Amino acid sequence: MPALTISSTLHDGGRVLALDGEIDLATESRFQDAVTEALITQPSGRVVLDCTDLRFIDSSGLRVLIRAHKTAREQQAVLAIASPLQRVVQTLRITALDTRIPVFGTVSEALAAPRSDTN
Repeated sequence: MPALTISSTLHDGGRVLALDGEIDLATESRFQDAVTEALITQPSGRVVLDCTDLRFIDSSGLRVLIRAHKTAREQQAVLAIASPLQRVVQTLRITALDTRIPVFGTVSEALAAPRSDTN
């Protein structure tokens, strides 16, 4: 089984990338490609990272999130994180990424949230 599986689903409110597994050095490029493609194909749209089944993210994954945040701003798109496990929340909080990328309890909340100019 691969260390990371990414599935993409289009919803009325935007595109959801469901992440299953771990984001580390071995899976970083696959994660980067998927997030970048989603943001570029959803210009002025919304991309939600469903982290329900994301068990681990290391510094290489955080680096991708920082790049994705920059790409989202360039594309005037919204990037959001939904349903992260507590250990992922702690990592986002420690690195203050949760102050740049909004974190929601559910995918539905992330899809329905009003746009923020601070994204």
